[in-house]
Amino acid sequence: MKRAPASAKGQRPALNMDLPSAVALAARNGDIDAVREWLAAGGAPNAIRRNGTITLLGHACISSRPSSADVAEILCAAGARDEGGHGDGMCLAYAALYGAVDTVRVLLRYGASANATFSNATTALHQAVCANEWNLYKNPWTIDKAKAATSLGHQGIVRLLLKHGAAVHAVTATERSTPLMIAADRSGFVSLGVVKELLRGGADLDLVDANGNNAEAIARSRLSFDVYTGEGIPKHPSCCRRPGGVEAFLALLADVRAAGSWKRYANEPRVQLVVLRKLAETGRARVPRYHCLHTRLFARRTLPDVLFWKILEFWRTDRDP
Repeated sequence: MKRAPASAKGQRPALNMDLPSAVALAARNGDIDAVREWLAAGGAPNAIRRNGTITLLGHACISSRPSSADVAEILCAAGARDEGGHGDGMCLAYAALYGAVDTVRVLLRYGASANATFSNATTALHQAVCANEWNLYKNPWTIDKAKAATSLGHQGIVRLLLKHGAAVHAVTATERSTPLMIAADRSGFVSLGVVKELLRGGADLDLVDANGNNAEAIARSRLSFDVYTGEGIPKHPSCCRRPGGVEAFLALLADVRAAGSWKRYANEPRVQLVVLRKLAETGRARVPRYHCLHTRLFARRTLPDVLFWKILEFWRTDRDP
């Protein structure tokens, strides 16, 4: 088989429209040897099936198998990029939806845009919030894994995308939903770690969707949904709620709103620690002598200020993502 012709500078490479179904399946299953054989025989790394919509790289991204990231690495090294098919960004969005964090790293390393949009102006950040929503999946191995998950969303992918410049306020074309609003729609099951990453990334609590609802209003409407008491993730998690899930989401947003910003909310325990140390230094608070850690942390003569601030810098509380 002939390779696809090289693209001219500034142009996309032409797609090879003869991708065998067996090779596409191999990419989804993380079969590295089969994909290598395809490339060695002259197969194009950006191939697509006739009448299809997903490139070979895209097939490697619709699975959370660890070996699928290796397949994506091989294809990208051979020249495949996150473009073609339904539109730029589709591969990254697939990998984010499937919770394939290693595949997301590969795509970003090879130049995929964290802000690329595809169907309905959806971005990879929107999709990362929906990770483990297995009724959207096609890969059986990934479906079985997602069904047993404890929450929706992939915190590591959300953090990675934001680090690479993903717009936390990107909105979908129809509903005008931000990633935080997508999380609110699934607040009965969404990971609070995901929500904290979005808030730390600057998510605005006052933005509203096409219906005039902010994230809190969307979440409150979920309180009337049926309570799900089964194991794992249900088929339609946006239509039900886990006991306490929506309430925890709303409580987090209320605390951040009351603090005035995410930064103030997250740093409040540290501020309290600084205040306690000052009180101890002036004799207005007593440190138990039997507690060695407290004595070292709050006694000025024992712990220099520079070390105290270093401890605060690395100290993690339950308010941090």
